[in-house]
Amino acid sequence: MRSRAWSVDINGEPYISLQSGSTQFRIQFNVDVSPGSSVSYADIRLYNLNKVSGIANGSSIILKAGYTDNIDAIFTGTITNVLREREPGAPEIITRLICRSGSAAVDRGSAQVSLGPGARVEEAIRALAREWPIPIDIDNAQFADDQPMARGYHADGDIPAAMNALARDYKFDWLQHMGRMYVTKPGMQRNSTSIKINQLTGMIGIPEITRGPNGLGVFVSAQLNPSIMVSSVIDLKSEFATYNTGNLYLSEVQPDAVPVGEYNVFSLRYSGDSHSDQWVVDIDGIRWGTKPDTTSASTSANGKLIWGARVSEAFRAKVVSIAKNLSVDPNWLMAVMGFETGYTFSPAARNPGSSATGLIQFLQSTAIGLGTTTSRLARMTAVEQLDYVEGYYQSVAAGRIRNLGDAYLAVLFPPGVGRPDTYVMWQRDSGPYQREYAANSGLDREKKGYITRGDAVSVVNESYREGGKYAK
Repeated sequence: MRSRAWSVDINGEPYISLQSGSTQFRIQFNVDVSPGSSVSYADIRLYNLNKVSGIANGSSIILKAGYTDNIDAIFTGTITNVLREREPGAPEIITRLICRSGSAAVDRGSAQVSLGPGARVEEAIRALAREWPIPIDIDNAQFADDQPMARGYHADGDIPAAMNALARDYKFDWLQHMGRMYVTKPGMQRNSTSIKINQLTGMIGIPEITRGPNGLGVFVSAQLNPSIMVSSVIDLKSEFATYNTGNLYLSEVQPDAVPVGEYNVFSLRYSGDSHSDQWVVDIDGIRWGTKPDTTSASTSANGKLIWGARVSEAFRAKVVSIAKNLSVDPNWLMAVMGFETGYTFSPAARNPGSSATGLIQFLQSTAIGLGTTTSRLARMTAVEQLDYVEGYYQSVAAGRIRNLGDAYLAVLFPPGVGRPDTYVMWQRDSGPYQREYAANSGLDREKKGYITRGDAVSVVNESYREGGKYAK
């Protein structure tokens, strides 16, 4: 019988040796791997360690997990914070490790790269990787249709900034994970051998169709398998599927929107609790050869925007421009801003009892991070404030917004971007987000004691539907 297995190395040495089955040690972990974030993150909780644990900020860490017949590293990186916690009403002491991929040596490298006219983008990417230095996983065939750089390529300075600029211009995603740089175009065919996901290979529950009426994306859970990486291809087969409400107001679902066939892995979440049944990998996949439909959600084919009658022509034009920069449907932004402002689209709209202000209810801390304050935002025109709306989306969820629900979750609770509707964000009586549950308890219309992504998305779907009455 297969047993779950895990281990933790700190600074290159075994810290908790290989554990399998039921042991005295307990671990909980969430590892998020998303190319839209450029780095991966891990939240690791170790129970009842000695008070003098020997773990310090800046230590390197390797987390291995899987089953006794298939265990490997699912996260390598640096510990940014070590926290000592105790759950309310429980005796256990928790050592919580907040981590990110990479190390101090390669975290933000500096490059001086100069390539002559006719250089190709994949050459520029490889040159930056050599300068970092970091191993790279890239398929040149995915860039075959990109035109050579007529004026060549020059970079002098921060490598992640240079990579982000190339990614915007050439429409690719990149990620620093497991000591490597992964570069991929999610919608293009990969040369990876596909990994079968079905009821016989450990699929959990029912896959969820995402990203529009043509079955472009899928969210599926399976028993934790460290072989599934962000560069992998999955071969999915399931008789049944559910549909993400982030796409409710789209055109008719097409017959081929079924969870069958090959999907490129776009992002992953590994999660586990050694003292419970949780030991899974959640996979967000994109069907190669297709592109997300960012126009079919429009209220009409004549270019009108929902809620357009409530705003100026200049506002509508700027929203369309911002949506193009973000590669999203402008109606998604209108639905979010409509709901967040009580359908007034006022740049001074204020959430009572909170610092939240403006078109997407900027918090004071968020405003400061964008180089302004909520009081300054409130004095701007709505058109002027849209620059900060774009800046926020670029900083929090660039390249990761695949549907209306994602556009709203980027504002409400960024960890919910890309998650299925069943994803539990906040709970009333347990977990780290009890305060958030209390502040948003109105979303729990069924009084379940917890709030899912689907609960939250329902309100922005209502905004989308109502906004159609004021399209212009």
